[in-house]
Amino acid sequence: MKEKKFSLNNISGIIKVLSGEVIVGKIKCLDDNFILVLTKDGKVFIVNKKAIAYIEVQQGNPV
Repeated sequence: MKEKKFSLNNISGIIKVLSGEVIVGKIKCLDDNFILVLTKDGKVFIVNKKAIAYIEVQQGNPV
């Protein structure tokens, strides 16, 4: 049986980073290790996937 690969690409949500910072935005996958997060106010964050504590997926489109 082939394993499905889950993608975070184009998901809107709340990302909590292990440092305690909370980012709300739309996720774009850069590669297997990093994601790009675009916020409503135009900020751009590049986050290492290993530094993410959790992602809360939003219903609808906050960004």
